[in-house]
Amino acid sequence: MKRLVLLLMMGMFSLGVASGCSSSQAEETLDAKHSSMPDYVLNSSPIVQETYVMAANHQDVLASVPCYCNCYESAGHTSNLSCFIKEVGPDNVVTEWDPHGIA
Repeated sequence: MKRLVLLLMMGMFSLGVASGCSSSQAEETLDAKHSSMPDYVLNSSPIVQETYVMAANHQDVLASVPCYCNCYESAGHTSNLSCFIKEVGPDNVVTEWDPHGIA
């Protein structure tokens, strides 16, 4: 009985480790409906570029995160979304980007 319990525990542990070792990552891409990335983003690091793409793709999430750097006072930002996207048109199309996100 002890051997069976130990075997089951080892099996569960092995499955947990194996599932955490997945190297596949979904790469975010900018939808063609959005305004193209400005030079200040394209000349930034890859992580900054990826963050701008994620901001465009997940506007509802960033809009729910309040500003934490006091840019609401100086730039009038209402959420973290405002740090990356200045203007959104119909169907959540990004029409103008904001440079604050590269800071």
